[in-house]
Amino acid sequence: MKSYSESFNKRSRLNRIPEINEHAGGILAPLDPDGLTDRLAASLMIQNDFYPCFDWTFPPPLLNKSEAPASVEALFQHPSVIPENFSLYLHSPFCKSLCNFCYYTIIPGRGVEKAERYVDYLLREMEMYADIMAGKKCESVYFGGGTPTFLDDHLLTKLFEGIHRYFNIDVDAEISIESSPGTLPREKIELLISLGVNRLSYGIQTLDEELLAGMNRHYSVTEAMQELDIALKLVGNVNVDTMYGFENESDTALLDTLTKFHEAGIPSLSIYALDRQRDNKDKALGLPPKDEAYEDKIRIFSEADGFLFRQGYRQVLQNVYAIPEKSTYRHQVRRWDNLTLIALGVAAQGYAPRTPYQNFPALKSYYRAIDEGRLPIVTVDHLSAEMELIREVSSQLRFTRIDLDAIKRKYGVDLDIVFGDLIASLIELGYLKRELNTLRMTGDAAYYNNIIPMLFAPDEFTQRLMGLPEEYLETFPVPSVMVQVGCTQSAPIEISLSE
Repeated sequence: MKSYSESFNKRSRLNRIPEINEHAGGILAPLDPDGLTDRLAASLMIQNDFYPCFDWTFPPPLLNKSEAPASVEALFQHPSVIPENFSLYLHSPFCKSLCNFCYYTIIPGRGVEKAERYVDYLLREMEMYADIMAGKKCESVYFGGGTPTFLDDHLLTKLFEGIHRYFNIDVDAEISIESSPGTLPREKIELLISLGVNRLSYGIQTLDEELLAGMNRHYSVTEAMQELDIALKLVGNVNVDTMYGFENESDTALLDTLTKFHEAGIPSLSIYALDRQRDNKDKALGLPPKDEAYEDKIRIFSEADGFLFRQGYRQVLQNVYAIPEKSTYRHQVRRWDNLTLIALGVAAQGYAPRTPYQNFPALKSYYRAIDEGRLPIVTVDHLSAEMELIREVSSQLRFTRIDLDAIKRKYGVDLDIVFGDLIASLIELGYLKRELNTLRMTGDAAYYNNIIPMLFAPDEFTQRLMGLPEEYLETFPVPSVMVQVGCTQSAPIEISLSE
């Protein structure tokens, strides 16, 4: 019997991704404006993949079938909808230890001995992109991992010098780096500031040391709070990652954590639901665990949302809250604007115009490609112009909101015409709300927040899902709903890019 991951949108290494048979499957039901609301209501009686699922992506990873481009020029064969600017993402896989809630590409502990060689290859990869990005302005840099601040000072210096050597970094660029407890002494913070870093993201997850020990996180909360205090005084623009959904945690655990961070003066907070990718009992089958705490997580998240709003935080992304004027979150928000994102490092994910791409997840393959003078890209998606538009539309709805006027200016597309019946039905069901000329998912949409944005996919794309294996269509929440609902377009998509 075939088995597939039930996380349709997750790029987890645990996925077994089926191929779409382009010549199989039925025909989508045609659009029935009068019956669409009832059809949606009947089809949306299904649990999300996970709640919340923060590595949601459009188009879903099952379409990643294309090989790497032959050159940088081939990767950038299409014009950008934002031609002047771009952003950078760098990945460092090195960490002090491997957390069993993490499914990113990580090299723990003594593996940091490999960092010297890795940094040299990062610099060589930067050089590959230098010419194609010449004359363009880098508006943000995000250095993630892993734990970049686990790297030695001289390697951090070498990397940031390389960034400025190969790219035109705007004077007002947001430059972020991820860190974790035990890797951020005062001297390291002072070094980072001297290198241009103006935003820190600090991964604590919870202030309960017993809960963290169960996730293979071991640090002193007291020492972590001291590091944070210094970071707030020297940098100010600090985000803290929190997590909930731990086994045996109290009902107030997340609120208690958020309260303490608010009282400490943290201006930006991210909230993640625990997703046990590493300790999954069904790993051999390629199946992530079912989210048994699905409804409890929605309730806890809703309570946290209300608390943070009352304290003056405002929702930047679905899971990110910031106090206006005290923090920034430019890099992550701009990911959904189809801004070019240069991805550097093992397993890094980037975006060239109409071409999402991902680097090799293994060091050996990553190094080999660079040694052979090739971009270390393992796979790309080739998007049509309308799929690029829907990438922006669906992602913005999933994480923030859709500005209908901005979409019309940028692409020449009126979503009220193209998806007028779908928008009306979702508003009638209470899953969408219109604020001036923007669309946002409501609290009631939380139960289906991985699914609803996908309903804005072009009918042609949804038809392709009919070629998935039958058992896959029955099991996966997203394609199951999409094919049941049928066509959702009220009019064709005719793109006219703004100059």
